[in-house]
Amino acid sequence: FIILFLSFLPSYAAGNNSINVFQPGTKPYGLTYEEHVQNFLKWVLSLPVGKNPHDELDKNPWNDRTGEDCASGQLDTNSSVFYLSGNGGGVDKWTCEVPAGKGLFIPVSMVELSLPEISSQRIEDLHTQAKKDQDSVRSLYLKIEDKEFSEEEIRKYRVHTDTFDAVFPKYAMFGVTKEGPTKAVGDGYYLITEPVPKGNYTIIYKSSILCMGLDCTEQSFAQDITYKLIVK
Repeated sequence: FIILFLSFLPSYAAGNNSINVFQPGTKPYGLTYEEHVQNFLKWVLSLPVGKNPHDELDKNPWNDRTGEDCASGQLDTNSSVFYLSGNGGGVDKWTCEVPAGKGLFIPVSMVELSLPEISSQRIEDLHTQAKKDQDSVRSLYLKIEDKEFSEEEIRKYRVHTDTFDAVFPKYAMFGVTKEGPTKAVGDGYYLITEPVPKGNYTIIYKSSILCMGLDCTEQSFAQDITYKLIVK
């Protein structure tokens, strides 16, 4: 019984200001990793990007260069986790204020596909293309404070979701022009931490993809993200 109990404890990230990470197969805050990933992607898709560059209505973290929009759509919810972001590729260094007592959702590598984003309009193709995208990941990196995670360890956190419902706003992400409900799937590598106490933290994550074939969502992709978190 003791061994069984310990297997569900979060792994421990050693070092100063250590942050515990929930192991794969557990239920952080009462939800499976897949359920958290679906909620994260619903949040991503719900945020408008604005109709023009630098549009004041654009509060999507994907287009943010400083971190000022990191909490968009998150402060007035009862979610137990705070979502960190992707950036669509490239290098970004963000400073972000986070409410104390929430876990962190870290998308080291991610892909989302919805019906408006593919030509076939077939659910099975969403799954096939999303899987191929993340099958094509060439590198993964995560550092939380002074704890570095090996690529082998990060690969244990891969999640491919079932089909889920999402809603695109006007001026949606990923070039989608059709506002309203849709079906979507997700894949990728995601880690969730225990509640983070007040303090300052640095989290760095990187990923790269090299995909061959006409059915790739992107043939070449790399992101390099650094968060300076002010938890208060």
